Amino acid sequence: MAAVCVVVAVVLPFVWDHTGADLKVYRLGGAAMLSDPASLYTARLRYISMPFTYPIFGGVVMAPVSLLPWGLAYGASIAASLVALVAIWKLSLQKVFKRGPHPAVLIAITAASLLIEPVRETLSYGQINLILCALILYDVLGPKTRTGRGIWLGLAAGIKLTPLVFLGLLLVTRQWKALAYASATFVGTVLIGFLITPRTAYDYWTQLISDTSRIGGLAYSGNQSWNGFLIRVTGDLGGGGRLWQAVVLVTVVAGLWLSRVLWLRGEQLAAVSTTGLISLLCSPVSWSHHWVWVIPLGASLLTATRLGRRWPWQVAAAWGALFVLAPIWWVPRGDNRELHWNSVEILAGNAYLWVCLLAAILLALGARRQKVPTATKVELGART
Repeated sequence: MAAVCVVVAVVLPFVWDHTGADLKVYRLGGAAMLSDPASLYTARLRYISMPFTYPIFGGVVMAPVSLLPWGLAYGASIAASLVALVAIWKLSLQKVFKRGPHPAVLIAITAASLLIEPVRETLSYGQINLILCALILYDVLGPKTRTGRGIWLGLAAGIKLTPLVFLGLLLVTRQWKALAYASATFVGTVLIGFLITPRTAYDYWTQLISDTSRIGGLAYSGNQSWNGFLIRVTGDLGGGGRLWQAVVLVTVVAGLWLSRVLWLRGEQLAAVSTTGLISLLCSPVSWSHHWVWVIPLGASLLTATRLGRRWPWQVAAAWGALFVLAPIWWVPRGDNRELHWNSVEILAGNAYLWVCLLAAILLALGARRQKVPTATKVELGART
């Protein structure tokens, strides 16, 4: 454990250089909510061109953060993300180790995972990806009898829209009470926005929500989504168009089918991770730091696939190495150079897509080879 922490402490400063850029935008949104909510989506920092892009409720959540001195806010962001990272690993490894991971193992694995590219980028940018991932895992994987299960998912969706895909998981697995709580909570976050600044909320939900020009260059190699891939292949900077929409539809249908099969098979972690993968693939923009879902997805490979059960250490090492090395940054990038990649560069520059599609295939093959437990069939029949 100590050796892992020392290595990470030495290496991490060399791969961490964004100095909280996204957190500064969050604070900008929070400050706008306190001073002039109508300016939430028009305010800009002098040295960062990116505007605030989240729903109004996200600005409400960030308002207290904007009141903190910068150093304290950045430190608190890192601390909260580290706590969330520990929670993600604990929730994930409970499915790998029957009695849960030993504290030393948990600390060592958490430290080592700081070198995973989505994690180190999240910390460097001051992003909230780890926090949202931990909230969703805690809520969806929690006991079905827990009061208010689904509320945290609804709050996560109110801050950032991509968690809405997990409502689909609750739907196809017939978790009606959790679905009701999550849906009502999300609607509540939307209503809060309309109560605070009706006109701004209307503009967001009718216009700004579909304006991808506000979130950066779609062709950039950091955009590891179907949309980014299709733009880089076709050269159409406007987006993937109808082809993208068709691919998204197929991905959602196939992904939720697989998530349902995995859930009913008793592989809840794999089901939730697959649903997270749907959100990454189908979002118009999935920056590399959004891909923190590779942590629970990688853990689920060890229990829900034949390959992972047979060679767990090899699979874990290969999975971790890929996201530490991050070949998506080995290729020419920026200024739309991605539009001119050769075949090798297309392979490396879309590595996250390829490896996670492989993971989905392995999970699907594992699901076909195992029967649904009898208890699960009886439970499903009773619900029907």
